[in-house]
Amino acid sequence: MFPEYFEFSLPTKLIYGIGVLGKLENIIKPFGLRKAILVTDKILAKAGPVGKVKEGFKGSNIDIVCTYDKVPPNSTIDTVQDCALMARKNGCNMIIAVGGGSVIDTAKVANILIVKGGRVEDHMGAYLLDKNEVLLPTIFIPTTAGTGSEVTKVAVIADPDHDVKLPFAEDQFLPNLAILDPEVTVSMPPMLTATTGMDALTHAIEAYVDKEWSPAADAMALHAIKLIINNILLACAHPENLQARGGMQIGSFLAGVAFSHSMVGMTHGIAHALGGVYHIPHGLANALVLPEVMECNLESQPERFADIAIALGINFPQVVTESRNLLKADSMDIFVKLFQKMDFTYLRDKLIGASSWLRGSAAHAVGNLDFIDHWFRHQAARAGIEKIRMLNRQLAYLTKMPLNLEQAGIHDDLAKLDQVVATAMEDGSMLYNPIEPTREMVEEIIKKIFVSDAIPQRVSREDLHPQDTTLGGGDMTNVFKDSKMLYDVLIGFYEELKEDPKIGPALAETNMIIQFIYKNPSAIITIDTTGNDIVIHKGDFDGKPEVSMTMNADFAHKFWHGRANIVTALTLRQVSAKGNVPKTIKLLPILKPAYEKYPRFLKARGLEHLVMFSIETEKKDQKEDL
Repeated sequence: MFPEYFEFSLPTKLIYGIGVLGKLENIIKPFGLRKAILVTDKILAKAGPVGKVKEGFKGSNIDIVCTYDKVPPNSTIDTVQDCALMARKNGCNMIIAVGGGSVIDTAKVANILIVKGGRVEDHMGAYLLDKNEVLLPTIFIPTTAGTGSEVTKVAVIADPDHDVKLPFAEDQFLPNLAILDPEVTVSMPPMLTATTGMDALTHAIEAYVDKEWSPAADAMALHAIKLIINNILLACAHPENLQARGGMQIGSFLAGVAFSHSMVGMTHGIAHALGGVYHIPHGLANALVLPEVMECNLESQPERFADIAIALGINFPQVVTESRNLLKADSMDIFVKLFQKMDFTYLRDKLIGASSWLRGSAAHAVGNLDFIDHWFRHQAARAGIEKIRMLNRQLAYLTKMPLNLEQAGIHDDLAKLDQVVATAMEDGSMLYNPIEPTREMVEEIIKKIFVSDAIPQRVSREDLHPQDTTLGGGDMTNVFKDSKMLYDVLIGFYEELKEDPKIGPALAETNMIIQFIYKNPSAIITIDTTGNDIVIHKGDFDGKPEVSMTMNADFAHKFWHGRANIVTALTLRQVSAKGNVPKTIKLLPILKPAYEKYPRFLKARGLEHLVMFSIETEKKDQKEDL
């Protein structure tokens, strides 16, 4: 069954890569000459991410002429107005946002003020801009993994004078470019990692069960759930793990795309109200409210909550899948084996000698076992809700995340409960919830999470899934001190490959001339396999290479460690190639054994310090040494 109507679009170009902020030059060339305002907060302005971004834009066509770094954790009307004013005074025609959801939301709404003028309140609402109205181009670089704001059409700005959050939604909020670099999230404190991660998980879960679900959003929501549940604990326990950080960033991005098409529900409605009235951080509010709202919504969408449970890692017997196999004509022996264990001689004999009529009757009966499958899926759905409650407790153990509203900072015995309920009921998110929210539901949920006596739950090594997210050391730079050293190392290595009994003959059969042009330091090495012997030329080459590949020497060093994807490098312009590139790429399987030989070659040359170890390599080497 499909929805009567749905739309899906993603005009934003998104790039992901560890350390990609240091390789922006080619990525941002299409923007041309620009004067940009960089929007961020004071903490990030002093920390590494903003410095990395500014360094990445140096020498490009985009000049960062001013920085607005006064964005608070919950952006306000005044913040947006001040940001827009700075951009106008400096003649900016581009916005770069570096930060979490509050920073990116500030950039979105400030963009309207820069172009259209007026007050923030004048633009509150949904899709007030005409389709042909254009805002300033934007580049969003999230430093948290939770809001997904870098790929959503929505923004939320606080109105402190009225204890509410103002919603905005425009197609033009989608940035021209979003950049995900796990390195910028490493400095996030564990509790922020936990709460923003739960924000992303809430986006994905609510997108999957809300009224406006769609097949495209569903696929992204379920995969986002898998990525987040498999990485959030590890990202909190080991903040330096870039694979876990990357998993959280991608999960957040996918969840953002999903909910921007399917919207969110009652969890967000209540969380917005708790943020507006009591200033509870949005991600934390979502974490506390989510399992209770899932409980309320369960009966309206049991099948979808079962899908969520599976994505969360809940396993349950596939009873009907197995039972339906009995419908096959050759499956009657299963019934026979079952009843042979029972002391029903008469029935057993009948089944052994069953006629086709009996087989048909049995198949009909088995077909009606669907109710068993529904029962199991319902139990799985409930287990999924308990999994979220357990996840909150585990995050509390790792990060000291509060587990009730009192711990979160509400110390007035919910004196403003009526205001929170009223604010929640007026929130636009409530319109998309699978069941109609009531005041009684909202009040009961808030009361329950205020007095919750949940306690932190110890996290085991198995819970962290370290085997799925192992990462070796970072990249090396300036590996070769000069051209002489580069020639000495790489020509020596290529000579060794030529003599290898497997690699050498395979290369000779290619009958190609491949030239490598290295930069930093400069060198040219050409491998000629067209004659009877493989010949390696140093420097200028008189012949005509079938393909020439230009790259930094550091990239070549990384490649021969087996830690660089040549196809991705071509896309990122880290490598440029001229000639028969597809034929050259087909050589990669031949060269795969070289990835293990290169570190050993370096060791044999007394260059152990140049070996790029990974945990797997170290373990393998240790095993071989033994």
